[in-house]
Amino acid sequence: MAQIKLIDSKFTKINSSKTPDFSGDATIKTNIKITEIEIIKTNFIKIKYNFEVNYGELGQIYLEGFLIFSSETKTLNEIKKSWEDKKIDSKEYISILNFIIHKATIKTIEIEDELILPIHLKLPVIESK
Repeated sequence: MAQIKLIDSKFTKINSSKTPDFSGDATIKTNIKITEIEIIKTNFIKIKYNFEVNYGELGQIYLEGFLIFSSETKTLNEIKKSWEDKKIDSKEYISILNFIIHKATIKTIEIEDELILPIHLKLPVIESK
C-alpha cells in the first residue's frame, strides 16, 4: 500500500468537567473511537473520531475531531473497507490511530493542566540515584 499523508486536523467538540469537591482515588480510563470514514474527492479521506478520558466521579474530557489524509485511491478504499469490516490491524489503519492519539493527547494534557486533573499517561521523570 501507498503512504498516507496528513493534510488537515481539527477538533469539532471539546467538553470537559471536574467535580470540585471530589476526594478519593480516580480510576483513569481512555477510549478512542473512529466514528466515520468518508472518501472525499479522489485522493482524500476524512476520518471522524472521538477521544475520551474518563476519571470516574472526578470528571471527564471528551474530544471530537477529524483528520484528512491523502493517498492513492486504492489505499484509501482499503482503509475504509477495513474499518467497515472491523479489521483494524493494517499498517495504515494503525498509523491513523496513532495520528489521532498524538493530536488528542496533546490537547487532553492541556485541558488536564487547566483543570488540575491527573495526567492520563505516564510522563518521563528525572530521578536521583
